[in-house]
Amino acid sequence: MVRHVNNLYKSSSCSCVASARLLCRETSREFNSKRRAFRHQGDSFTAASGTNTADKMLSTWISVLIGIVLFVVCGSQVISDKTTIASPIQTDQREINITEIAVDLSIVKNIVIKGHTDPWIKANIDVTQPTNLDFSCKLTGLLYESSSITGFWRKDGKEIPQSRVVIQKKETQYHLQIKFQVTDNSQLGNYTCVFDIKPEVVANFVVEVPDTEGREKPLVCYEGDAVVMICKSHEFVPNTWIWHKVNGTEKAIINATANPNRYIMNIYKDGNKTSLKVMGSTGKDSGLFGCSAVYEIGSSEGHVKVKVLSYMVPLKPFLAIATEVIILVSLILVYEQHTKKKKNLADNGTEHMEKLKTEESNGVGDSTTRHRNV
Repeated sequence: MVRHVNNLYKSSSCSCVASARLLCRETSREFNSKRRAFRHQGDSFTAASGTNTADKMLSTWISVLIGIVLFVVCGSQVISDKTTIASPIQTDQREINITEIAVDLSIVKNIVIKGHTDPWIKANIDVTQPTNLDFSCKLTGLLYESSSITGFWRKDGKEIPQSRVVIQKKETQYHLQIKFQVTDNSQLGNYTCVFDIKPEVVANFVVEVPDTEGREKPLVCYEGDAVVMICKSHEFVPNTWIWHKVNGTEKAIINATANPNRYIMNIYKDGNKTSLKVMGSTGKDSGLFGCSAVYEIGSSEGHVKVKVLSYMVPLKPFLAIATEVIILVSLILVYEQHTKKKKNLADNGTEHMEKLKTEESNGVGDSTTRHRNV
């Protein structure tokens, strides 16, 4: 029925255009013939004949205007009818659309995938208590579509048993869905919807406890000073906060109530931020501290690194420089003493040689004198 109406509309539009063109041609011909007759008759027309001619000319112009209007209207209808034709679906668009709806203790998460996409598509779901989850993936815009494809779900890279189904195409898309309830931290992880085609089309749903933020840069203090560490969980309020000291693979829980002179733990008014103050810090306090935000479904952990320095640390560069200066001065003094001693020895040797020469010269003179006297 709809096709018949469309065909009828198109035929009527075409006939409208044809009739408008025909009317324009006839009126233009009549106008040209009247104009030639008017030129031949000239001034011999009487007033009455002139009036009749003017009336005919006016009717001719009206007919021309009507034909133009009909042509424009009909043509615009045909053009508008052509522009309403929908364009074909573009393939391989690499687009996603993620929607989330939270109803009471249920979270509905939907990812719409258009075309073949990369496995980086991810939606993060933060869970703090037992929650019903409803995940779905919708695939559309494939280059080569079939009436049905196979789909299944993975958890942390492993296929979930009995999750493989045959998906029928509905309204140019394939819909894969899974529903389950998270009751403990063993059900947290990465859930992946997989459309088993070549190449595979996947999307990831990461179910986890909200992150806890510590401090990236280490805190530096000196022995005897107090150091304050802060952790926060942003928009989520945990049931409780726990601080601990990390010693290798072990975690020593800090009980601020049992040792108030050493530790002061504070939870801010909003509940999503906590601090730990360590007083009279020593070298043993250097290391990694952890803050755990504990929820009903599990916990997440942040870290703060602390470096406790002794007061000798700033003096070490000065002591090193002073030691180098002392060593350098000592070497210079030893060198000068050695040089002076060597010079004295040289001077003493010179004097001794001169004395010997003097004595030898004196002995030669005396013998000569004695010989002459004899």
